Amino acid sequence: MSSVLDQEELKAKSLDELIVSGSTLSAIYHMSWPMLVQMLIISAASFSDVFVAGKLGSETQAAIGICNQVWFLMVLMTIALSSGTMALISRFWGARDYDSAIEAGRQSLIFAFIFGTISTVLGLLAAKPLLALTGTTDAVQALGWRFLKVDLMSQLPFTMVWTCHSMFRAIGNSRAPMLIWLAMAIIIISLNFGLCLGPTHMGIEGIALSWVVAGCVGVALNLYLLRSSDLKDSLIVGPAIREGFSPRTREWIWRILKVGIPTCIQDLAWVLGNFAMFKIFAMTQYPTACQAAWTIGFRLEEMICTLPLHALGASIGTIVGQNLGAKKPERAVKTGWQATVIGLVLELPTALAMYVFAQPIASMMTSDPQVLASTADYLRIVGLSEPLVACWIILFGALTGAGYTKWPMWIGIVGLTCVRLPLAYVLATTCHMGADGIWLAIAISSSLIGLMAIQRFHSGVWKSQQV
Repeated sequence: MSSVLDQEELKAKSLDELIVSGSTLSAIYHMSWPMLVQMLIISAASFSDVFVAGKLGSETQAAIGICNQVWFLMVLMTIALSSGTMALISRFWGARDYDSAIEAGRQSLIFAFIFGTISTVLGLLAAKPLLALTGTTDAVQALGWRFLKVDLMSQLPFTMVWTCHSMFRAIGNSRAPMLIWLAMAIIIISLNFGLCLGPTHMGIEGIALSWVVAGCVGVALNLYLLRSSDLKDSLIVGPAIREGFSPRTREWIWRILKVGIPTCIQDLAWVLGNFAMFKIFAMTQYPTACQAAWTIGFRLEEMICTLPLHALGASIGTIVGQNLGAKKPERAVKTGWQATVIGLVLELPTALAMYVFAQPIASMMTSDPQVLASTADYLRIVGLSEPLVACWIILFGALTGAGYTKWPMWIGIVGLTCVRLPLAYVLATTCHMGADGIWLAIAISSSLIGLMAIQRFHSGVWKSQQV
């Protein structure tokens, strides 16, 4: 593994030049394909969670879907930190201000350890009340607590992993995170089957433990690779720790979080919206089936449609950030639109496949007739919005790379809460559409966000954003 990672580090150095001076399509390709493979690897690991949970029953599948929201809620500061880290380091790297890039990485690693520790403690304290807020059955809540009391131990290692990966991608190295995630996914999938369905029969706790073990391995691999990278001096954290909460440290916290906090709030709106959505699920005729269908449908949508979009969005963020740092804003604009066109070319046939083959795709994940029917409806209805979801994810990734995150925050809040939730409630209850009304509300709100993303990126106001 070490020799492969060292070779990839050398390749990343040549890619660094390609991002700001070579073919824009080549830059997109070389940054995005490792990200796509990484997303597929992560999705395979997540897919194994849902698949194994399905073997344990629909209540376990529903519990996994709810617990994922609780877990995500606890890592929101990590998302803020990762977004800020990527935006700052990529901007500094494009401007060839390597000292500032290294310092941004050093401060990010320190903050990652602090945030990871705090989120673990808060998660353990808040897990049971959050599960109760979802309005699910007592059995699902009990399963959720059994999962979370183990899974939340992965908060610290995964905070470190995500921060390190943001650092690598910011300097143009998207291959090392891919290889590290491959090792982690092998551990997760192997332990999921071995601990849950094997002789130990740990049940839902086995799924949680697999992620804890993989996270610890991921931290070790990331730190090893950082030691041989251009950001190796970021690991010298002693002086920064001894400096404490000085004015200089506070300035770095502000610079990182002023970019990341809006992204955090946007994701918070999404998570809280999902919690509220579970309340609406509870108002349908078959609430547990609806909750399980959403869990399965979301994961299938992720695997089938949104993985390449997130890969393109994350990749274009690095390219935009480095080109703005290199004083090449028009090149940043060009790559943003090119990535969007690529996303649409990928999504149009994929969305069609989701609609046509919804039933056989859903049957891979469940044999429960009610869950199967609702999951197929999810794929058909939500699949129609995927082309505009492509514009949303890719162009928001470009705006994040520019450090322009406040506007996406407000659009996310409005679209994911003010539009999605009331519409889902009205369609599901007042219009008596049940789960189909909820799926339609998801499709409509996602489409609106995509249209707004196109308009804002076209305006070009993000090109003058200071970080």
